[in-house]
Amino acid sequence: MSTRQNKPLIGIIMGSDSDLPIMEKAFEVLRELNVNFEVKILSAH
Repeated sequence: MSTRQNKPLIGIIMGSDSDLPIMEKAFEVLRELNVNFEVKILSAH
């Protein structure tokens, strides 16, 4: 991702990879809308 156009516009932060199935619909919508996004899984523990 070296050009400005490819940088994510939306950051999605989840606490666990077990959240992925729940968030998959959001990812699908963002892809359909051609919105760049980045997903990070960060545990608070």
